[in-house]
Amino acid sequence: MLARMRRTAAISVLLASGGLLIGCGGATPTASSHAKRAATSSSSATTTHSRSAEGNAGTTGAAPRSPAELAARARARKFAAAVNLRASDVRGFRASPKHEEHAAGERRLEQELLRCVGNAGAARGLVESGSGTFQRQASIISQTVSSEVTVARTPALAEKQLAEFHSGVLPRCLSHYFSGLLGSQRYHGAKLSPVTTKQGSPPAPGTTGSFGLRFTATVTLHSIPIPLYIDILGFVEGSAEVSMFATGIPEPVPAKIEEHLFTLLLARAKAHKA
Repeated sequence: MLARMRRTAAISVLLASGGLLIGCGGATPTASSHAKRAATSSSSATTTHSRSAEGNAGTTGAAPRSPAELAARARARKFAAAVNLRASDVRGFRASPKHEEHAAGERRLEQELLRCVGNAGAARGLVESGSGTFQRQASIISQTVSSEVTVARTPALAEKQLAEFHSGVLPRCLSHYFSGLLGSQRYHGAKLSPVTTKQGSPPAPGTTGSFGLRFTATVTLHSIPIPLYIDILGFVEGSAEVSMFATGIPEPVPAKIEEHLFTLLLARAKAHKA
């Protein structure tokens, strides 16, 4: 869960302080360097957290892992690799490089986020693995897509995560997180509006359920308002939670692309089974 939130937040910083300000020629050196760091942090953040989850999940009291648990983790990793997006799925996008550095402000906000979500952020599954981030950019238009697969220990735990989305707890916490992260950046003559949230459930027939979130903020630079969009779409299938992220400035990723990638993830999850 934390890996997903961190990646999406890193992408939002990239688009706001990089895609917008660099494209408009108004970025300060601090904003530009932070944007570059944020652009490369999303994939490795997922990998780092995934390793942590694999190393700590189910080890309360330093209990050794059983052969059955090791086998379950291996199956979960294989499932995640089969389902996650890859470069051939996103024509016109390029893979962003990897980086593991996170600013102190990001780490502080992550701790606030975990306190906000409470139990929703505490549970760790068998595997939490991301696709990396794919980006396309032209002038000030910048868009990214990525995915993440989390395999819980049981279908009931995965369903609980779905309930957290539908209850509004996670959307509220994420909105606060994005507001804090974006607001902490140093913009040259730019103003940021509050982050707004819309919630829905994209069609995902045959699954336990789905969730959809759109976060929107507006950066006003030299009296020109430029919107930032962050979409999170996902579903729960058995023990697996599959999420897709699409971010864009000043336009969202086209709905046709989002629908295609979401349908692709759905078909793969059903074909392989966690």
